[in-house]
Amino acid sequence: MAIDRETFLADLYALLAKLAELDVSQIKPSDLLREDLGLDSLKSMELLSRISEQYDIDVDLEDLIEIDTVDDIVKFLESYI
Repeated sequence: MAIDRETFLADLYALLAKLAELDVSQIKPSDLLREDLGLDSLKSMELLSRISEQYDIDVDLEDLIEIDTVDDIVKFLESYI
């Protein structure tokens, strides 16, 4: 599925902001999902589930263990889109 990077990032940051109950402007690529954004494992899974549904990608859950930051999510998902 071809999608431009700006649209993808806007969608990802909007969803992160919603789940973390923050404004999009408060989220930085270096933010740690758990420590900085307060996303527990359930919210992290919800995030990746919504993104995978929206962009019709099949995420291998074993690969998710390595994801700690917002930038990690971007890099990981960019390999699928």
